[in-house]
Amino acid sequence: MAASRGVVLIANSILNASELDAAVSALIDASRAVGHCGGYLECVQHVEEAFGQEFDVSHCSMTDQADAALARAEGVYDHLSLPRLKTILDPPQTVELSDEEEPAGGDGDGDGDGDGYE
Repeated sequence: MAASRGVVLIANSILNASELDAAVSALIDASRAVGHCGGYLECVQHVEEAFGQEFDVSHCSMTDQADAALARAEGVYDHLSLPRLKTILDPPQTVELSDEEEPAGGDGDGDGDGDGYE
């Protein structure tokens, strides 16, 4: 039961991370811009074929900029670091008990069941 709760905590840390929200938002915006530019150029190509006339698409030069922005957003997403998750996955070192100390919850009888009887 405790292991499944740990998995839930890890999943929530990932899904609720503000860093992930920002990276996904930037990725969506950049991919949408690339899609719009690409879609516009494809539409112009169909219109040119239908009319047999070329159109000036020099104003669409931002396609390269959109592609570069998408590549940057993908890089950020691919190398995303979640500090909060790191603290969950790398807990602080625990202190080992010496042979002389009774484990927490021990009843002193040495069998570790906490009932006071061996």
